[in-house]
Amino acid sequence: MQDYRKKIDEIDQKIITLLGERMDLAKKIGKFKKEAGMPVEDVNRENKLKDELKKLAKQNNLSDKFVDRLYDVVLDEARGVQG
Repeated sequence: MQDYRKKIDEIDQKIITLLGERMDLAKKIGKFKKEAGMPVEDVNRENKLKDELKKLAKQNNLSDKFVDRLYDVVLDEARGVQG
């Protein structure tokens, strides 16, 4: 059990690190959008991203609902750092 928990802890640390990198990129994109006079929210891009991630999720035995809920939070945070 301890080995499994240790691996989960390592994965969680990687997830947080990658989310941090994602948000850093979102800030850069937000700066670009502001300078270009573009809106922060891009519904078409977000929907396309979620559709692609759902395909990957199925390959990894994850549900569409999980991807929707997870990426609603991720994208909401990204919009926040862009604005």
